[in-house]
Amino acid sequence: MLHYDGEIQIAKLHVGSYPNEIYLVADPATREAWVIDAGYEPERVAAAAAGLNVKGILITHGHYDHHEHLDELRRLLGVPAGIGEGDEAMLFVAPDFLIHDGDEFPFGPHVLRAIHTPGHTPGSTCFLVGKHLFTGDTLFPGGPGNTKTPTGDFPTIIRSIRERLFTLPSDTRVYPGHGADTTIGAEAPYLDEWIARGW
Repeated sequence: MLHYDGEIQIAKLHVGSYPNEIYLVADPATREAWVIDAGYEPERVAAAAAGLNVKGILITHGHYDHHEHLDELRRLLGVPAGIGEGDEAMLFVAPDFLIHDGDEFPFGPHVLRAIHTPGHTPGSTCFLVGKHLFTGDTLFPGGPGNTKTPTGDFPTIIRSIRERLFTLPSDTRVYPGHGADTTIGAEAPYLDEWIARGW
């Protein structure tokens, strides 16, 4: 079942016991697609991608729950995989390419654009197509991702959200790496509260 069906199509798969979200982002006409993240249940993800011309796998960041089964999914789909520069060493297997800020990943007439948003990890990357933003663990409903980890930095994630994400249109839909969707407009008014709360 599609999570969004319009100018693009988005399938959202809840995988693992936590759970994580894996997204399939496709052009309805050409059936070209990208997979975003590869944490768990690679056979299920590959089955969901049947009939799509998957061009590759984009990993939002280096925490294992977003790429633990990358090698198996990459093999099942027969496609390359990339991760943001800065998180390469966190993968269990070598990536096929590194993702840099501003890199573009076309599918049909559409383009997923990489937005480097460090803070949760040094190489955390969001992906934007039109008014659809895939944020990994950078932005959730109610605040930023966890920075109480060896890879985390609270001032940096706040700066990433303020300068890279909250400059997007308010009706931009946010698809995080865990849980429910939100919008930029729903979250932006609370930035000062998040800063005061800290992490």
